[in-house]
Amino acid sequence: MPHLFIKEPKKIQYPIDSNGVKFLFQVDDLIACEIENKRFFISLQNRGDKYLLKYDKVTRPLSSYLKKAYTEFLKLSNAEILTSNIDGIKDKQPNKYLLTINDSLDFEEIIVEIGFGSGRHLIHLAKKYPNITIIGIEIHKPSIEQVLKRCELENITNIRIIDYDGRLVLSKIKSNKVHSIYVHFPVPWDKKPHRRVISEYFINESIRVLKKDGFLHLRTDSDNYFEYSFNEFMKLNKNELKIYKNRELEVSSKYEDRWKKQNKNIYDIYMINDEISPELEENFDFSLGCLDASKASTKAYIFDDFVIHFEKIAPINEYKTLLKLTMGAFERPEHLYIIAGKNSEYFNMPVFHKLNQKAHNKLKEILSCQK
Repeated sequence: MPHLFIKEPKKIQYPIDSNGVKFLFQVDDLIACEIENKRFFISLQNRGDKYLLKYDKVTRPLSSYLKKAYTEFLKLSNAEILTSNIDGIKDKQPNKYLLTINDSLDFEEIIVEIGFGSGRHLIHLAKKYPNITIIGIEIHKPSIEQVLKRCELENITNIRIIDYDGRLVLSKIKSNKVHSIYVHFPVPWDKKPHRRVISEYFINESIRVLKKDGFLHLRTDSDNYFEYSFNEFMKLNKNELKIYKNRELEVSSKYEDRWKKQNKNIYDIYMINDEISPELEENFDFSLGCLDASKASTKAYIFDDFVIHFEKIAPINEYKTLLKLTMGAFERPEHLYIIAGKNSEYFNMPVFHKLNQKAHNKLKEILSCQK
């Protein structure tokens, strides 16, 4: 991302608007900016005989916004540039196949694959079901780039990809929408079982989003993962499971080919859904009201399925305090800022899903202004 080194800048009186860039306030090295209703921080760090002006990793603005903020800050502070890398850096054009967790997932019918790796099976699904939207969920960026290139080259138009935790993506999908869910060769996480995709929570969310007679398909080469998952499925009061060992599928990944050569066993569990689920409740409320920042502790608050950790507590003025925190699901907590005070607000809103709502409610309880 663009950054530059400058000589010591002159002080700026906040708030101030310069050519469409609002500079709202400064706390320590963080300068709050707003362009076209998008808020972000830039960071001004003292490096001895010079200052580093760079982007903030939490709010992560577009490069074009960042360059504009730098330009106006330099004008206001009369700062001289020593070195810069901002020339030639451009915003990436949005890819029509790539979604964010905040985008709508309200498609007519959906197939989901979690952790698609090289994308062989994902591409196979897209070609087999051309009239269904195939949502591929993956956090390994080279795998994402590889599949995006194949979509362009092969003119595959029914794939959408999300770089996020699959367990949380399901919670954003409406009930009874999904044809099938595939979890092929997930990381076993034998030493960190809480990170496994398959869990009681995930199975229940799968049942909710699946159509009647839709299915969840787990495929694994791990004896431990198979046994663990079977036990998780058996916690349901009723279910229909189909189990196979060393069954051939229509498409095989390169890793599966390797494991077959090593004579490793491969297990399949199909959970067939026989329920019609209630509609998804989406009554999210992320209003904060009055928060007492003096009650915040830098010790992490750890609960059954979410966490709250205040990393930075810094006064803005006598009425407001900036809180930097990690909040949300263990699987994918978010890094956020809150402006705490009588009328508190998130600097940028968290993702709307159930575990973030639970964490939000607990945060309000912890920092309530009431005694």
